[in-house]
Amino acid sequence: MTSELRFETKKIRIADLGQESCVPDLLDGLTMQNSLEFHLDETDEIYEGYGRVKSAYPYRQRNTYTRKLKEQEVQTAVLENRYLKAVFLPGFGGRLWELWDKYTGKNLLYTNDVLQFSNLAVRNAWFSGGVEWNIGVIGHNPFTTEQLYTAQTTNENGEPVLRMYEYERIRKVTYQMDFWLEKDSSFLNCRMRIVNEGKEVVPMYWWSNMAVPEYKKGRVIVPAVQAFTSRENQVMKVDIPIVEGIDISDYTAIKKSVDYFFDIPDGCPKYIANVDETGYGLLQISTDRLRSRKLFSWGNQDASNHWQEYLTDKAGRYVEIQAGLGKTQYGCIPMAPHTAWEWMEQYGSVQVAEDVMEKEYVDRTAWVTHRIIGSGLHEKLKEKLETSKGMARKSAQVVYKGSGYGALAAHGEGTKHLAFTEETSNLENWKRFFETGILHCPSQMDAPDEFMIDEENVDFLEAHMEENAQTGMRIISLDWDIIAGEIMKKRGEILRNL
Repeated sequence: MTSELRFETKKIRIADLGQESCVPDLLDGLTMQNSLEFHLDETDEIYEGYGRVKSAYPYRQRNTYTRKLKEQEVQTAVLENRYLKAVFLPGFGGRLWELWDKYTGKNLLYTNDVLQFSNLAVRNAWFSGGVEWNIGVIGHNPFTTEQLYTAQTTNENGEPVLRMYEYERIRKVTYQMDFWLEKDSSFLNCRMRIVNEGKEVVPMYWWSNMAVPEYKKGRVIVPAVQAFTSRENQVMKVDIPIVEGIDISDYTAIKKSVDYFFDIPDGCPKYIANVDETGYGLLQISTDRLRSRKLFSWGNQDASNHWQEYLTDKAGRYVEIQAGLGKTQYGCIPMAPHTAWEWMEQYGSVQVAEDVMEKEYVDRTAWVTHRIIGSGLHEKLKEKLETSKGMARKSAQVVYKGSGYGALAAHGEGTKHLAFTEETSNLENWKRFFETGILHCPSQMDAPDEFMIDEENVDFLEAHMEENAQTGMRIISLDWDIIAGEIMKKRGEILRNL
């Protein structure tokens, strides 16, 4: 069969997510990793602490969910060819929820049987399973439970392309994800693009977070012999696979919850695989911009087991393998102004020879690396990134609408092909403000409307206040001197959180 794209629905048991909170997190509850001490070499350059934020402001919190499950129809986008079937959840951050190898009948990902929310994301609500796309600030991103703009187009070969995109308000960048299957390929193509059209360097963060089955006698394979990790509050670099007497490639042997950020050498293909005892499983590979890989294990003790049980019903245990822009998640990396970062990811199956599985970690890694190099998979991926540039700048037909914030942001050549709309958000007051300089003044008895964060907005307000003060115009029925004093008082607090 040729590749096809369908928009369907799927029944999933979901906890009640509830409404957004009336206000963002105003108590700086998100402060992360602030007590870590780093003991690294002068050449490691992991940008520790760079770009850390204290809260997810201006995003409202998602903290009114319950744990009561109810079956619901959920929107899905399905890409399928004769090799693979990929199922996405556009209404939940565009998560790649299932990836079926049609020849074996096996799902290469861990797909939860429920959407059970817990306080693990930057806006609180998070759920496990599938591949989550995390952008902007350290942690599970602000769009984890949100509807993304979802559209469809075609590539240069006429194959259907699923596009999902949004405007990220903390970093003020637009990100775009294009997915497609080729007729004769057993890998899902994921073309990612982040655009900083602003005038300032911004801290940037991206990690593709893959939930995969925790196989009995399973192994993680990654082309690295060292990794960054932490013990207590100490961050250090360790030799792998044996760490404190445990072979960490065998995740079932890991006792406590831990992260390992694998330091893949320059010039080596960037990939990670999770395979069962027969050598079969998921392979994720990318072009070089997505330079790092990670293993996260909940561990194997009572507390770890409770977390696994808390996040699911009967789907069982999982681990996370991840791929990121930076070497670690201890900091962001600087993104220049007027810049677009692009890369390709591919997801598909791998089969490691059984006799290789019986060998040591280094031998397994060498075997997979040689197979990737010999097949030309890595080089072909680089070529695909270049040949798909035209498609990535092509307009697409919108199927589902995302937030309205992108419509209020200025867009240049790098994002003008993306359609944004104000229809889905309560942004009329802010649109009027940007057009007239008149700031709305809601009643103290009303719930707050949408929140904004931008130094330029404060400058814009002050300029209009001064202009209207000179002309004697009365903008709103409150004392502007009091408002101006409060704005200046809060301005410093806002800027410190940018």
